[in-house]
Amino acid sequence: MIQKDYTDSFILNALNLPTISDLDSLSDAFAISKRLIFLLTKKTENYYKRFYIKKRDGTSREILSPTYSLKLIQRWILKEILEKVSLSEQAMAYKKGKNNGIKKNAMHHRYSLYILEMDIKDFFHSIKRERVFYLFKNLGYNNMVSNILTNLCTYNGYLPQGGVCSPYISNLICYRLDNRLSGLCGKRDILYTRYADDLTFSSDNKQTLTKAINIIINIIEDEGFKVNKNKTRLLSPGSHKKVTGITVNDSKIKASKQLKRTVRAMIHQAIVTADYSQIDRIRGIVSYINSIEVGYREKVITYINSLSNKDYAFFEEIVERFNDNKIFKEIQDMNYKGYDYDDQVSLELEKIVSARQEYLGKIGKVDFLSAHIQSQQDEFKTNAAATKETYE
Repeated sequence: MIQKDYTDSFILNALNLPTISDLDSLSDAFAISKRLIFLLTKKTENYYKRFYIKKRDGTSREILSPTYSLKLIQRWILKEILEKVSLSEQAMAYKKGKNNGIKKNAMHHRYSLYILEMDIKDFFHSIKRERVFYLFKNLGYNNMVSNILTNLCTYNGYLPQGGVCSPYISNLICYRLDNRLSGLCGKRDILYTRYADDLTFSSDNKQTLTKAINIIINIIEDEGFKVNKNKTRLLSPGSHKKVTGITVNDSKIKASKQLKRTVRAMIHQAIVTADYSQIDRIRGIVSYINSIEVGYREKVITYINSLSNKDYAFFEEIVERFNDNKIFKEIQDMNYKGYDYDDQVSLELEKIVSARQEYLGKIGKVDFLSAHIQSQQDEFKTNAAATKETYE
């Protein structure tokens, strides 16, 4: 028996979703012409910008960013349709609310002795067009509307990483996966959460976790995904335990030490070179760490204030750029250090300049501000010579 194609108003009304049954009602809902809808759905590849981000393992991650017109429609679909559908309790990413997010994900496992981490391989690429179509179809939309909505949310037959709707759709697609894994874990006294493609299981019984691994893999594969075996890890109490990049030890959660060292190095380099091109990235990293360790932002401000009192204040351009590009508004001004020239002062200042040149060479910016450095060296020598002549 062939199932009839129709709009299921009962489901749509129950979920408080907009009733859309044909192209006219879709055009009215989007507030755009039917011609533009046709172009956006039939020539989708023309409305994305592709770029790549390097991953830790050396490979690249494809990011597809929708153009402004497509982004507006995707935002409408996300707000008016997708976000009205509930997600599983185990999904911790791409959800609003205080009980979700990367920190809360780690906190669920902080008291467990053993942690099992798994990663879904090619997560967004694994979610094909057909699955997205049936998602809209099961929400109550007919074939035509489901096809159009699917075309607007997918790219070349899969869910694009970078699309506005992709994160929420991925969570909806994983609803049954989360329920099956949660049911399995609930019977074995195992905690389970999922942050996007990162699956975390924890227990106080190591044997319980190891016995469940094959069953977990079978469920994941049965749901149309593959496990990235290179990222499967079983962490014991004596090891350095991490959950989605957050350190979990002694029932406490902390940001990665390496990330902290990285951002401190970025701050130091920005000040010494007077190059603030990475200032937004610095702020983002500090904000992320502060969300995990409350008070970290204040520590960074104290660190920057301490740098402002060092020898960098002898360089007028560094002082000017520091004050014009404060990483945080609470940071105190850097005051340019005046000096009275004599042979000893000249020698000390030349040492400072030489040390700065050496540092710039180490970080591959030996020519950065070279003209300024040379002029400052000449100024030191000229003033020192004049001072010496005066005393003689």
